[in-house]
Amino acid sequence: MDCDMLMLADIAELWAMRDARYAVQVVKHDHKPKEKTKFLGSEQVAYEKKNWSSVMIFNNSRCRQLTPDRVNTATGLELHQFKWLESDALIGELPGRWNHLVGYDAPTADASLVHFTTGGPYFPEYENCSYAQVWRTERDAMLFAVRD
Repeated sequence: MDCDMLMLADIAELWAMRDARYAVQVVKHDHKPKEKTKFLGSEQVAYEKKNWSSVMIFNNSRCRQLTPDRVNTATGLELHQFKWLESDALIGELPGRWNHLVGYDAPTADASLVHFTTGGPYFPEYENCSYAQVWRTERDAMLFAVRD
């Protein structure tokens, strides 16, 4: 299963953090999942840089080696672990609030982007997860229509 996210701050704030020194900027989680399976029975794979690639700012001028051929032939793990970069020194760090891992990170009032890592409130099994009410409020606002 892929994961879903909810933006709680202005994305322009994230964009303002871009730094030309880096090819990519990410939240550098030290995420070591304890479970063996993910939601819907998918295998949970623990690997270096887990969830780093779930929120990224790319500096395209420093990503020339990330060609369509490379993307189409590399393994998912190679891409998620940034093996296409010459060095990890080209990976800049973003504040953790820009990829808050629901169910792993303690809830915080300053989360700017919440990442429903294992399942979100749109599934009955996760209807009461952290940030569920915020998600429902945003969903309801998005679906609201005024009739003339």
